[in-house]
Amino acid sequence: MGTAENLDNTTNRGALAFQPKALVRALRPLQWVKNGIVFLPFVFAIDGVWSTDDLDPVPGFLLKLLLVSLAFCALSSAVYLFNDLMDRSGDRQHPVKRNRPIASGKVSVQIAVTVMVFLAAAGLAVMVLVEPLLGVAGGVYAVINVCYSLGIKNVVLLDVFAVTSGYVIRATAGALAIDVTPSPWLYATTGAGALFIVLGRRFAEVRLAGDAAEEQRSVLKDYAGPFISQLLMVSAAAAWLSYTLYTVEATNLPDNNTMLFTLPLVTFGLFRYLFLLNNSEQAEAPEQLIVRDLPLVLSIISWVAVSALVLILNN
Repeated sequence: MGTAENLDNTTNRGALAFQPKALVRALRPLQWVKNGIVFLPFVFAIDGVWSTDDLDPVPGFLLKLLLVSLAFCALSSAVYLFNDLMDRSGDRQHPVKRNRPIASGKVSVQIAVTVMVFLAAAGLAVMVLVEPLLGVAGGVYAVINVCYSLGIKNVVLLDVFAVTSGYVIRATAGALAIDVTPSPWLYATTGAGALFIVLGRRFAEVRLAGDAAEEQRSVLKDYAGPFISQLLMVSAAAAWLSYTLYTVEATNLPDNNTMLFTLPLVTFGLFRYLFLLNNSEQAEAPEQLIVRDLPLVLSIISWVAVSALVLILNN
C-alpha cells in the first residue's frame, strides 16, 4: 500500500542519508531577504537614537539588528520546515511539490524535525539575548505562522493578513532592538506595503495557475476572477498613499518635506512590481522578483540612497 505512513517509514530508514543541498533548499534561503526589514527603523531613527554628529552608537545598533535579522532567518526557516512537514503527504500527490526535499525523501522527517527545533530555539534565544521583549515578538511570529500552516492558509483573506503580519513584526522587532518607539507610520506603511506584496503573489498564482488554481492551492479558488484584481488595486493605492502621508506627516522627518523626493522612486517601484505581476513567469515568488529584476533593484537602491541623503542633509 502506498499510504503516507508507509512512505514515511521508507524515508525514516534513510534518516541519516540526507542530501545537504536539499536541506539548504528546504530552509528556503531566498526568503531571508524579507528579514532585511528589521533595518528599516534604524534608517529613520536619525536624530532620534543616533545622528551624523555622533556615530558612536551606530556599530552597536547595526550589530543588534544583524543578530535579530539572523534570528528571523533561523525562525522563518523553522516555520518553512514545519509547513513542509505538515504538507508532505499532499505534496507527494502534486506534480511539482512532490520534488520538495521533505516530500521527496531527500530530507527525512527526523532530520527535518531536529533542524526545525534547533533553529526555532536558536532564533528565539538570540532574540531574548538582544532584548527580552524581542522574545515575545518572535513567539508571536512563530505562533501565527504555525496557525497559518495548520489551517489559516486555507481561509480566504485571513491567509494574506497572517503573512502580512510577519513583515510588521519584523519592522517592530527592528525598532525594539535599537530602543526606538515604533511610529504609527511604521506600522501603517510597512503593513500596507506588505499587504500589496502578498496580494500580488496571490494575483500571480491565480494568473499562472489558470484553471488548475484550486489544485495548486485550495484557497486560490476564492481569489479567482475580478476579486483578486480589486484587492490588488486597493492595496497598491493604500501602499502609495500611506507612504506619501508618511513622508509629510511623520514627526521624525524633515519639516521641509524634502522626503517627498523619494516618492517618484516608490511610485516607480510599485508600478514596476505591478508590471511584473502581469508579465513575469516568476511572479509567484516576490523575493525573486525583488532581487533579480534590475529596474526594481535599482529603484530600491536609489530610494535608500535618496532617503539617506535627505536625512543627512537635513540633520
